[in-house]
Amino acid sequence: MAWDFNLLSLDGYSPETGWIRIDTSKLASIHIASFEKRRSVQRRASHSKKARRVLSKYSNRERNRAGKHQLEIARVIQSLCGSVGLEELKKQGMFTRSRIWNRRISRSDWRGIAKILEGRLWEVKVVELDPYGSSSYCSRCGWENRDLNGADVFVCGGCGLRLDRQLNAAINLYMRLTFGYTTNWEDGKKRVELRMEGASQKEWWDAVVLPSLVGGCVLTGAERSDPDELVRGLHDAVKPKLCYAYDRYANAYLRIPT
Repeated sequence: MAWDFNLLSLDGYSPETGWIRIDTSKLASIHIASFEKRRSVQRRASHSKKARRVLSKYSNRERNRAGKHQLEIARVIQSLCGSVGLEELKKQGMFTRSRIWNRRISRSDWRGIAKILEGRLWEVKVVELDPYGSSSYCSRCGWENRDLNGADVFVCGGCGLRLDRQLNAAINLYMRLTFGYTTNWEDGKKRVELRMEGASQKEWWDAVVLPSLVGGCVLTGAERSDPDELVRGLHDAVKPKLCYAYDRYANAYLRIPT
């Protein structure tokens, strides 16, 4: 199973499980609340020992609470799959001139979750995947959408696919995990190519991915009047098959109704 890391969720995909989403908004709120508390005493920390102790207490509390959430999220991921494909994200290349955006990136817990999966939760096979273009490439035909601009819905100009952006990215990552990939440069622009050994990406998608999203068997392109008919309405029809969110009473991430 491959996982797409986002600021407020983790979206996973495999043909066996379909689309799975883990809501990480509670983890993000821990960092936000701690930041506000630290900021209220940070200016006094350079002049007051008491303020420095309070600042240290807030920092340790944030680290411990975030670590607990990271561990629980990693346990959910491990319970769902054996081999895990994760984005090889590097925060250094994601910072911009926006102070708010940079704060969000610096608070992210992607690396912490990956480290737990790699070393602390038994023997889980973790493969780090190049994330380049996972959100902008069409998982069905490979067409590149260069005008996403933060849109929630991926719209393909090649085959007409309309799909949740995070799900499209998770499917792309799953295909890279399954088939392997190469990276090359064309006209000074990086591109990631799947190693499908001559097989049709669109035919494989229609035979493997599409049934896992809509459930059961679907008509083939030859049996439909328009081979792209179904994929145009997938965004409205497809929802996560499994959703997990933090339950404060159980102090764990539990499955919730979709």
